[in-house]
Amino acid sequence: MLIIKTYKNEYSSFLKKVNLKRILLYFITSILALVGLTLSLTFRTPAPTSKPDTDFVLKGILVFDPKTNRFDRLDLRFENSKIAEVSDSSSSTNSEFSNMTATPGLADMHAHLPPNNLLDLIPYFSLLYLSHGVTVLRVAGDIDGTSVPYAKDGISKNLFFGPKIFSCDAFVTAGIPRWKNSIVVESPEQAAQAVRTLEAKGADCIKSYENLTVPMIRALVKSAQERNLTVLGHVPFGLTYEEASIPDVQHFFGVPRPDSIEKNTVVHRGSDWENVDEKLLNDIVIFSKLNRIANTPTLVASERLLSFLDYDSALLQPSVLFMPRFFREIVWNPIHGIPAYRNLDPAYLRENVEKALRKKMRLVYKLFQAGAELRLGSDTQQPFVVPGDSLQREMKLFQKAGIPSEEVWNLATIKAHESLKNFDSFRIRPGTSPDLLLFRKNPVSNLENLSSLYAVVAQGRLYRKKDLDLLLEEHKRRFENPIYETISFWLGKIVLEKQTKEFQN
Repeated sequence: MLIIKTYKNEYSSFLKKVNLKRILLYFITSILALVGLTLSLTFRTPAPTSKPDTDFVLKGILVFDPKTNRFDRLDLRFENSKIAEVSDSSSSTNSEFSNMTATPGLADMHAHLPPNNLLDLIPYFSLLYLSHGVTVLRVAGDIDGTSVPYAKDGISKNLFFGPKIFSCDAFVTAGIPRWKNSIVVESPEQAAQAVRTLEAKGADCIKSYENLTVPMIRALVKSAQERNLTVLGHVPFGLTYEEASIPDVQHFFGVPRPDSIEKNTVVHRGSDWENVDEKLLNDIVIFSKLNRIANTPTLVASERLLSFLDYDSALLQPSVLFMPRFFREIVWNPIHGIPAYRNLDPAYLRENVEKALRKKMRLVYKLFQAGAELRLGSDTQQPFVVPGDSLQREMKLFQKAGIPSEEVWNLATIKAHESLKNFDSFRIRPGTSPDLLLFRKNPVSNLENLSSLYAVVAQGRLYRKKDLDLLLEEHKRRFENPIYETISFWLGKIVLEKQTKEFQN
């Protein structure tokens, strides 16, 4: 009996332990499920609550053609996102869109998208571009190779709204790569092979990056031209603009002579212009014209860099407030932010960055007068360079440089689309799916009227600005969630720490 009683006690104790373990396991599983659900709800991207119109009529709109600098009052009827009918409009037409100015969509010719990760910023960036009238992006390098595939897939499936994307995909570079999505080459033969690799992946252009030698660049350009691909990129440090002779030069790198640049950093390469005189500017213009070199100066990146002169005030700018808080306070922090932009001396900003910007604007005007090719790009994610808003700022800087606003429109739309062979985006004829921007006030002669944007037609789909703005507000509420802010700050610091180590190496 004693043995049986002892056995029962041990069995009862065993059951209690098993039940306790089950309860504990159930409790832990429930907590993890709750945490997972909370994170899922916190990071879930707001889905569009309304779809764009694919069948609609734009009656009595004033269609501006930047190539001819003329306006035509037209009625456009769309069916299934394609123009079904084009007709002259009666001056007495009274409809939602009557008397609005219609322009082609804007193209940002030097854009970037954030990586596809837990923070899921790509839908928001895409929406920001579209809500500012940018209907086409040329992504000048996909930093880790995740952003462009995700963006293209999401936009094509209407999971989120955004522009049409052309992409260079990877960076073609030599030496230690700065970005994960890089093709490192060690010879001209490997440079030519890199072009073949990128063509096979579906790249629309080739991004020539750092440390390439002149023979490597020549092989890269030759291979790209054989495949009808444009090469754009940085003039590597140590080479001049003329030596590199890149078909589409970014940021005016290479204009200052190498021995006049204090350090091999993006700030100094873009701002050490003290020795750039009128003769050199004129020489660059002549060389560009003779060799058919295009320039994408990204003036706005220099102009926005001056915001570091009063960082606290910059944080309150309406365009900057579009960005998540971790961008404003971590990524763009003047002390702990992007390594290349830390601790910039206010005197350097005034004496170098600001004066270099004025010289760059003179060079832009000289290139325009000479008939050389110019592109408008923003280099988004650089300090205070906000998607969409920054391209509109670039347009105003081109106008401030002396280029008539009508010509700025031509460069920012038709010329850009032609260079991308994106012809249907601006053709107003039956069967096409054009990009159009509809403004309540005429922005052609007055760029300040860009703020009167009422609707965007992207690839034949109509989005009203008010609907895009409501969706932007939903995204901003997600960013303001305390859990999102905490995790984004933490992740932002980790990424910057990693960048700092790579930057030092």
